[in-house]
Amino acid sequence: MFSATSDTTESTNTTSVKSLLARRSVKRLRDEETDTQLQQSCVRLFMRHQKTSELLLEVTSHDKKMSNISCETYEHLDQYTDLHSSALEEDLRRRSEQMKVSVELLSVRLLCEKLEELSTCPDSVLLNSTQRADVCALLKCAQKLLSAGLFSPHLLWQEYWTHQPILEVMYHFHTHNILTLEFLLERDVAMSLWISDQLQSLCVSMMTTPDDRQIHQHILSTVVCVLVRMAFEDRSHNVSKTCCSILDVMISWLLDSVSEKQSDLSSAFGVWVQVHDATGFDVRVSEDVLQRFFTHTLMRVLTHRPAFKVSDAIALQSEWTFAKTPPLLTALFCKICLAFSVESVLCQLQQVLETHEVNWRHVLSCLSNLLIYHPQTQSCLTDLLSKFLRSAFETYDVERMITSFLLARQASLEGPAVFPSYSDWFKLSFGGASGYHGNSKKSTVFLLKFLSDLVPFEPPQYLKVHVMHPPYTRSKHRSLLQEYISLTKTRLADLKVSLEETGIFEVVNGSAGVLHCPAQQDVEKAVTLFTTTNRIPATVIEASIFRRPYFLSRFLPALLSPRVLPVKADARMNFIEALRKADKVPALLYSSYIESCQRESCRQQQGVCESVEGEEDHLMILQEHFLLLRKMMSDQASDGDVSAQLSKISLSLRSTCTDEKTGSDVICLNLQSPDPTHAAIVNIILQNFCICVLKASKVNPVNRQGEWASVFLKVLLGHRRLISPLIHRLWDLLHKQGISLSWAHVLGLGALLVELHHCRHMYPQVQVMNSTLSLSEHLSDALLCSTRSHMAFCLRFCVAVLSYGLCKANSLSKELQTFIPARLYKKVLFLMARLIPETRAPIKEEHDCDIKTDMAELTERVKDSAIALWSQTQIRDLQKLPQYQLSFSEWLTAELHVQRSQDALTDAERQEYEHWVCEQYYLPMPVCEGGSGGDVARICADIITAVLDQHSLSQTSEIPSEHTDSCLPDLLSLVQVLMYQLTVTVDEGHFLWDLLENRCTVTSDLGSIGHELEYQQILENVNRVLVLVPAVLLLPVRTDAIGRKSLDCHRLMKHINDVQRRSCDPAALLCLKLTTQFLKAVVCASVSCDDPAVAVNSCLLEFSVECPLMLLSAQHWWMRVSAVLRCQWRRLTGCDVLPEQLQMLEDCHNWSRRTSGSAVTSAPAWLKAACLHRFLKRSEMEKIRQETDRQILNFLFVFSVIELISEQLHGWGSDCWRRVRDKSISLVTHLLEDSDSDWLLLFDQSGSDHSLCHFTSRVMSPQMLRLMPLAFYSIVIALESEALHRMLRSSGFLYTAAVNYRDLHKLFLNSDKHVYVSQHQVLLEGRRVLMNIISLSSADSLTLGQRRQLQSDYERMDSEISAALCISSRDIHFT
Repeated sequence: MFSATSDTTESTNTTSVKSLLARRSVKRLRDEETDTQLQQSCVRLFMRHQKTSELLLEVTSHDKKMSNISCETYEHLDQYTDLHSSALEEDLRRRSEQMKVSVELLSVRLLCEKLEELSTCPDSVLLNSTQRADVCALLKCAQKLLSAGLFSPHLLWQEYWTHQPILEVMYHFHTHNILTLEFLLERDVAMSLWISDQLQSLCVSMMTTPDDRQIHQHILSTVVCVLVRMAFEDRSHNVSKTCCSILDVMISWLLDSVSEKQSDLSSAFGVWVQVHDATGFDVRVSEDVLQRFFTHTLMRVLTHRPAFKVSDAIALQSEWTFAKTPPLLTALFCKICLAFSVESVLCQLQQVLETHEVNWRHVLSCLSNLLIYHPQTQSCLTDLLSKFLRSAFETYDVERMITSFLLARQASLEGPAVFPSYSDWFKLSFGGASGYHGNSKKSTVFLLKFLSDLVPFEPPQYLKVHVMHPPYTRSKHRSLLQEYISLTKTRLADLKVSLEETGIFEVVNGSAGVLHCPAQQDVEKAVTLFTTTNRIPATVIEASIFRRPYFLSRFLPALLSPRVLPVKADARMNFIEALRKADKVPALLYSSYIESCQRESCRQQQGVCESVEGEEDHLMILQEHFLLLRKMMSDQASDGDVSAQLSKISLSLRSTCTDEKTGSDVICLNLQSPDPTHAAIVNIILQNFCICVLKASKVNPVNRQGEWASVFLKVLLGHRRLISPLIHRLWDLLHKQGISLSWAHVLGLGALLVELHHCRHMYPQVQVMNSTLSLSEHLSDALLCSTRSHMAFCLRFCVAVLSYGLCKANSLSKELQTFIPARLYKKVLFLMARLIPETRAPIKEEHDCDIKTDMAELTERVKDSAIALWSQTQIRDLQKLPQYQLSFSEWLTAELHVQRSQDALTDAERQEYEHWVCEQYYLPMPVCEGGSGGDVARICADIITAVLDQHSLSQTSEIPSEHTDSCLPDLLSLVQVLMYQLTVTVDEGHFLWDLLENRCTVTSDLGSIGHELEYQQILENVNRVLVLVPAVLLLPVRTDAIGRKSLDCHRLMKHINDVQRRSCDPAALLCLKLTTQFLKAVVCASVSCDDPAVAVNSCLLEFSVECPLMLLSAQHWWMRVSAVLRCQWRRLTGCDVLPEQLQMLEDCHNWSRRTSGSAVTSAPAWLKAACLHRFLKRSEMEKIRQETDRQILNFLFVFSVIELISEQLHGWGSDCWRRVRDKSISLVTHLLEDSDSDWLLLFDQSGSDHSLCHFTSRVMSPQMLRLMPLAFYSIVIALESEALHRMLRSSGFLYTAAVNYRDLHKLFLNSDKHVYVSQHQVLLEGRRVLMNIISLSSADSLTLGQRRQLQSDYERMDSEISAALCISSRDIHFT
């Protein structure tokens, strides 16, 4: 092991050995020597023949064994150094005595020589592994020598400093406690520059030589810990300044690289950033010292090279947002600020701003970093801004004002996810009398002067905010505000930015770096208002006049953007047409629009797809950002890191969607023509959000995922242009493609809906047609429950939403309704009981079931998950909130949407379920909770109302409107069962008639085609209900004062006269099913009276007087209803003979067919005439004239006119119409023979009390009464001259003719829908006949009052007829 070299000759050496061997032959007694003495003798022997330098070489050269020695563990080294340390010490002393040099100096020089030999690369700051092992061995020996007093650290530093020192060697000196860094820093000032250079070189070497990174990192952290401790532990010590200067040099080196854009985190500068990780200091640095270090570093960063002026900061701060901040600076801020609370950082920021010149880029970037990484920064910053502003207006400090505005604008640049928009902040701070400036004139002047001074430097978007939302100014100071606004407008004009770019419905947003395009939103809002009111909005008209440049250059191009025009005109096309008719659209622009639309249609048909390379690049960058976000979800990144990545995504979205819009309170959607813009971006957003939710759920349960999803949506809020296509896409996915969505999509979209509902107050509302809802409620409406597949998807989606929402509510300690939309919860209530019978039974105790934290399982095992969720008290308790209660009427609406042929339930299961819902669930439920409170009549009324609403329901829904495939038959059967439980009396009233009268109320606009068609549809539904309910319930039984019971037919007659009469088909007749139902009601209800026959007779007599339409219909359908009534009467009373009034109908029928020879004397004339009219043939006209009395003939003429009008409505000019007209002429000619003018009363609509007028007003519909003038002149113009002369002799004929022509003229002027163009000939012929009648009439044909009235009416309508009447008036005076 030792290489001993003798100083004597070889012979001497040999002789000594021989002598020793010779003596061995004789055994010698052992001396009483101890082991210690023997060992010392051996050492002396070896030391006499040992060279000190080579002995030290042996200590450091152990070949393979030494290669295993590390710088941190010395176990292997000790077993060698202990063996010969004594020899080394002895030799050093011997050599020291020979050379007359101190042993300390000799050992130091010997060590330095060896270190110099090992340092083969003096420019490097690090050693290789072999060198590192040798150095560790040397220093171990040095430790032994030091302990023996043979080594001097001070001399070591003096000797080693003369060479080229290496940082790692100095590190080993420090760790072996031979020469500590503290000692070096205190002894030599020159160390500061050397250490700075060495640290920079170390950072570079760590990136170029990645091997042994652990020891390199340990060296760096050790040196930094020493520097931090000595710099900030005792600030009064001189060495403190030296260490501070070293750290300042390093931070300046780092920040200079940022300014030079060498800011890659993987560079050497990134190594120094990692030094500021608080966890790297461990216990080597106390917490107080560490706080002082980070405070000092933060101040140095904020004040490093303050080259930017305030004017530069105002102009450039939009480029200093978080997403645009160099990653190196971002990482530095993250590590520094992590050591403090947000309040502490803002406090330090305030102190620096008040006491130092600052680097505005670093200050504002630091603020952005705080906002992104720390959600509580918003409230703290708001308080700080308020403090600054209050102080500024108290002392009129311009610097504080500038600081406040810069900080507020910087915060608003990060988007609504972290801070309100600049416009909102400016309005809140200065928009009202309670603002900071509103207390005095001096404050107002100060604010306006400050804003005026900023005008030359401000970006235009802020100037526009100040103009559109000027600060509050009292009326006596308005001139000051006008001066500022004028200055601002001048500046905007110089910048070639026009205020006309601001929309007419716009809320201006102060976001910088955004190209505002409000015109598209103005278009959507205008189209929505036009759809609602059917008029061009007044705001648009005003803009076309007072803001014509914006209207022509912005609004109209946005409105007339090329698209594929729908086959049927939509709301947008109607709005364009209305503007064109109002001369608001230039003809050239409109023709260009039509051509562009045609080209767009051809382009789509040919499949032409132009792609922009720049857009594809932006999408690739956006996808890369999302990939990194997904990786963060898997790696459980912190909320701050996720927020930072989302900020970068926001910047990428802003560069992709350059046509940003400003804020709005409402988003107008058109589901019929979805927004196709930014479809690729929206798909990327939704796809990556779903994947992120999935990855986050696999790593952590929802309640431990943080707020990343909420921040994600708030980031999207800053991109209003994306919201409309995003909502359209979500609607399409949930409404049309839900069945094909995977469980990952369901989970992601469910989480998205929950987060949308959570931040619903921040998002604008959605306006569809005439309803305005939050985004979450609108998307909840997209879920269908009409078919088996729709229900399955809806339940899966609702389970995902409830699960996610429940976990979020528990993690944030908030109410569940904050996360669950009310409309979606109502769908849950509908589907749970319908599809899962286990949930119908009330749950007394909460089951001990665990909601799965793996969200994937919740969507795969839907039924089990739904039952588990329903057992949660929190979810069931939502029903206690009024807005979350599914009322019975809402349940009926949902049930009517279900298509029976594709229902998840069988017919039997559906009937069982519906009976349970009505009788066991809603019937006992209190009214305040949506039930009926035990009232069966209320249940029946709700079902009937739903039936009546079926038509409007099918119009607003997207399911087929045919009743054959809905659950309507089941509900009708159900209401029949329930109605039989009711016993209705007059005193209690009748809910059915109240309900029907309310639904059939005639509006004043019934004359329009749309309203009349709607009324007819309502009446059809009403008739469906009337024939459905038990007939006995239509006529209540009343009891008089003496106890006699009779039928109360008042409500039934009122319904027939007011409702049914308006829409009879055939004309003046009820349909067969209603007639049968009403007669059955009379027969059935009469059984409850004392004398059923008397009750029937009394009732029908009352009908004949007040409601002749009932008996007319009974007579008309008698052949088809008589057998039913006879059978029912016989079954109920046991009597074969019908009551007198019913028998009268039988007799009239027989008489009219001439099966009975005698007349029916008890029947009214109009009933006999109706019987004759039905079976009257043209060949029998002459016989009828001879045998029939005049009263019957008058009513025959009435029925002929009714038939004529009916034919005019359906078949004008046909042979049937001519045949009916000839019959009417024949009848009126016969009536003229007796000079009886009663028939003229038929055309008198002045309200005469004559029986004929009374009859027609109760039989003919208002529509037919309006057409009486047309029927009158259709007959008169076809009369022969002899018959016309006879008419002239009838009393009142001239007045009747003049009045009917006036009304006929009004029909044509008003373009009545029932008057056809081909009937215009009647008007011309009628005028000719009227002029002839006037000329032939005698002077006393009109009274003076009638003549004056007619002259007044005709004066403006037809001057010639008025003149003819005037001439006739002169004849009277002449006579």
